[in-house]
Amino acid sequence: MPPEVRPDWARRMSELVKPGGCLICLEFPLYKDRSLPGPPWGLNGVYEELLSEQNGGKFVREEYVKPKRSYEVSKGTDMLSVWRRQ
Repeated sequence: MPPEVRPDWARRMSELVKPGGCLICLEFPLYKDRSLPGPPWGLNGVYEELLSEQNGGKFVREEYVKPKRSYEVSKGTDMLSVWRRQ
């Protein structure tokens, strides 16, 4: 997702997910520097910035695991995160 639409995406997820509900995100690509052009655009740390209560969001991350299957280029760096809406 282009960087300029990310805040709107986070706001919309807060509207769609009911309190107590879950948002599941595949974080890809984490290996790419966020300052480089896309697509794909680098995502390292983006979900924490957009969703975390510590950063003004409405979600708490409950799970953060490496998926069992992934694209070869990013194998070992992709992450799956589960966020619970507060």
